[in-house]
Amino acid sequence: RACRAQTTFSSANIVFGFVRIITVIMGTVGMQDMAVIVLLVPCVSVFAGSPPPPPPVPFAFNGTQSSYMVLQRSPSIAAVYGTIGDVNGTEHPSVMVRVQDTDAGGVAYSVPAAVSADGKLWKALLKATPAGGDYTITATCTGCTNTTPVTLEHVTFGDVWFCSGQSNMWLPMQFTFSRNDTVAAIRAGHYSNIRLMAGDSQKGTNFPWVTAAQSIANGNVSVPDYDLFKFSAACWYFAQKLTDRLTENKRTAAGAASVTPIGLINTAIGGSMIEEWIPNAVRTRCKNTTNTTKDQTLYDSKVMPFLSTTVKGFLWYQGENNMAGVKGNALDHVGYACQIQALVSFWRQQWSATPGTTAPTAPFGTVLLPPSGSEGGPDMGTMRWAQTANHGVLPSTDMPNTFLAEVYDLDDPWGKSCGDWGCCHGQPTYNKSKCLATLSNTPWNGNMSACDANCVAIADTPVFMGPIHPRIKAPVGERLATAAYNTVYGGAGAFTGPTIAGCAVSGTNATYQVVVKSNTSLLRGDTVTLQAYNVSLQMSQFQVLVDRKMFCIEPLLRCRPPTEAGSSLMHTSGGSSGCTNGIDYCCPKGPDTVPNNTFFTCQYNGWGHGRTVMDLQRIVAAQPPLGKPVNHFDMAWTTVPITLVADTAGATSIVANLSSLHGQPIVGIRYMWPGNGCCTSGESLPGYCAPKRCPIMSTSGLPANPFIALINAKGTCDCIAPQVCDA
Repeated sequence: RACRAQTTFSSANIVFGFVRIITVIMGTVGMQDMAVIVLLVPCVSVFAGSPPPPPPVPFAFNGTQSSYMVLQRSPSIAAVYGTIGDVNGTEHPSVMVRVQDTDAGGVAYSVPAAVSADGKLWKALLKATPAGGDYTITATCTGCTNTTPVTLEHVTFGDVWFCSGQSNMWLPMQFTFSRNDTVAAIRAGHYSNIRLMAGDSQKGTNFPWVTAAQSIANGNVSVPDYDLFKFSAACWYFAQKLTDRLTENKRTAAGAASVTPIGLINTAIGGSMIEEWIPNAVRTRCKNTTNTTKDQTLYDSKVMPFLSTTVKGFLWYQGENNMAGVKGNALDHVGYACQIQALVSFWRQQWSATPGTTAPTAPFGTVLLPPSGSEGGPDMGTMRWAQTANHGVLPSTDMPNTFLAEVYDLDDPWGKSCGDWGCCHGQPTYNKSKCLATLSNTPWNGNMSACDANCVAIADTPVFMGPIHPRIKAPVGERLATAAYNTVYGGAGAFTGPTIAGCAVSGTNATYQVVVKSNTSLLRGDTVTLQAYNVSLQMSQFQVLVDRKMFCIEPLLRCRPPTEAGSSLMHTSGGSSGCTNGIDYCCPKGPDTVPNNTFFTCQYNGWGHGRTVMDLQRIVAAQPPLGKPVNHFDMAWTTVPITLVADTAGATSIVANLSSLHGQPIVGIRYMWPGNGCCTSGESLPGYCAPKRCPIMSTSGLPANPFIALINAKGTCDCIAPQVCDA
């Protein structure tokens, strides 16, 4: 009867027809069997053809909030929030939140929550609370169908950092060299101030919060099932190294460390582009962006759920998947440079929409790409410059209260080598004949044992998708932490490496040189150091240019149109950002280019803003018939040796020896611009590249910020606006 009562007139007609079909097919079906069919089919027609009703929404805290979480400490105001669930009739619900500190003898207070106009959501602003404490937070709803209070336990207050980006921010602790050292340190009682929203950010958003000790309670080192090992390595190591810094400076009289709790949220998604992390309305403020069907999707799913969470600041590691696009210049509202500036501004605006919560200029730290982050795209130096919105350093006037971590000297120390060559026993790729054939072209001819150290590293720490995800993430976190400590937490030390302030050309012939001065205010008492480099292999990374027309900030590979005389190109890949249809064509994808079709055009030469007449300059001479095209803009630069210059403030300048130019006037200088790393072909082990070995460093171990500059008629530097280096 209940089944028949739910059957509509239309479904009854369908059932009647269905019964007639069954009668014809079965023929011998009796009345008793037919009765069963008639009783069952209406139920199927109603429930199989319609989706089940959605489960009732409970009165609850939001899924991003749980027991053991960290809420932002004072002076900011933290919030708790959630869903109302079903209500009694038309009654408008109300929610009261009670906060009790179990560490302070049960001292408690209550605050009413604001309820959305549709009665579905609630949000309560708590009192500004200093760091620490062990709080129980209970929410109670009046007017809800479910009047049972909901509770968060063991909540503390501290600094909440929101980490995001793509796969190198996502890369879990499991794939890093230092992971077991971290586990041992946690077991020894260290880093108890750090809590994290445990879980793989690529598999969801709502994960439970855990303490450091809880994050290693499941699994073991041999079977890495720890929650910690699923969490972002760059994000964790930032908190770990920041804790080390804070511990050094906050010792109690008893010698124990009293350190601010740190809460970590990670939402990074591998392979994502910056366009996915901002709304389309924000993206369209910038020209020459890459438009995809995924634009804005990650802002909706990975940012918006956290906008009511008060945070201390943000950490961003992204850009690899934008390498094929236009890097641009923020002054002209072009490319990645414009978008990163827009993202920082918009995120801050959205998070601080409620006064007193997240600061309107909340700290924002970004990791500049290592060499492996090119994804095959050109102009790594230009990309790093774009990541600073073209200021060459952070913070800047356009991006205040920001900081950066240079990691161009922190690629995976092994890269693609012994494992890929088939030299590692026990690995799926082991192939002795392939290994010996590969080693025959190296100084380790026939000596497979030279790969032992590399193979041990592979067995000990798995590689995720190759060297594009460097396993050396602890130093990345350390540089972020150093910058944050000295810009956000009151530290007085340097937060960035040597940064160009100006230059001057002098001398002739044997005394011909250019001296590059560092910004002493940014050094903060540091001096410049020069690490040993291979002079014979010209590994100084310092280059000069003598042909002004070859000065190009962003060369782009293009193909000659199929209608042009001599072109054998029959199709184009089209649609790539920066292509000028009807003038230049994007080259077809594939391992080889079409013979005689490629040329490089200069999208941006730095002489003015945006595109210039140099757009159509074609460099076609000496292109190979097949294979990787030659970028003649890059080849025009000459590497020269460098040494330190000492002055009254210590070593703060670098001198480049130009004697090999025989008096030819230089028109440009650059350092670490191609972005190929600082290793030589004379390494002690096959495929090995020691980290932190680039030439120009500071005494505190921070690498110099890459730069490019024109030389004017006075023989001094003109950096490309908005960067300034005229000191």
